[in-house]
Amino acid sequence: MSLLFTEIADHLWAAPCRALSMNTGIALDGPHAALIDPALLVDEIEDIAVFCDSRGAQVESVVLTHHHWDHILGAARFAQAQITAHWTFTAECVRELDRTRNILGQFHGVTGGAPSFTPPVPGRVVDGIVRLTVGDSHILLFHTPGHARDHLSVYDPDTCFLWAGDLLSDREIPFISDRLDAYERTLGMLAAMDVRTLVPGHGCVTADVTEIRDRIDADRSYLADLRARVQRAVDAGRSMDEAVAACTDMAFRFPEDNRDPHVMNVEQVFAELGGHVAPGRISGWAREP
Repeated sequence: MSLLFTEIADHLWAAPCRALSMNTGIALDGPHAALIDPALLVDEIEDIAVFCDSRGAQVESVVLTHHHWDHILGAARFAQAQITAHWTFTAECVRELDRTRNILGQFHGVTGGAPSFTPPVPGRVVDGIVRLTVGDSHILLFHTPGHARDHLSVYDPDTCFLWAGDLLSDREIPFISDRLDAYERTLGMLAAMDVRTLVPGHGCVTADVTEIRDRIDADRSYLADLRARVQRAVDAGRSMDEAVAACTDMAFRFPEDNRDPHVMNVEQVFAELGGHVAPGRISGWAREP
């Protein structure tokens, strides 16, 4: 097996994937299993099935934190399981289907052919907060938009673990592929929660509460600085390129790796705050407000 699962909290197992520093998870209680974002590469998806089979567990649910291509590929392997996602998941998949297929055509080792890839269809949708039962244990699925409009996170109030999806990474800055205001509200909500184990969608798992707090604070500070700078540019009637230039000296983690996402963040926020955007000018993930 290439996936090495570790029990990071009661009934929660996680493993790092080989690509994109991505984490995949299993909530396991006796013969009952629920998967969280089930892997990326074909052999890793099979490793999940082997892991569950070796413990006599049936995969009953697959939780997809959001519609982005790297989080949804493994669901098709577990046809007997009920897929759970946010109620806007399907619409978001359709909106980005061409982009998803293009990416799959360039990424080797993933499941599903690029031209024929069909997104998974949820059998259960989340609107607000939903409790998911796994054997005798329960986890909460709740809406955490900002990175994606349909983004969910997973929380266990008994062990205080948070599966954050594509939030609170130690490798990535906040990727605002939804909206800044939604991301700010989400981080404010997470800051008020009791989180003792954090699993990001990409990056390192941590049970250090100081590290968890530092990640939340750093991401909130980045968004606050971004908002202030872009708002000044918009108020002064500056162009999008001038707004990008005004944000070049901002501090954020791993600047070499995150420079392009940072520029796309500026573009998204510029449009969201009312800056003048020429038709076809926005690149990357920026979307209409």
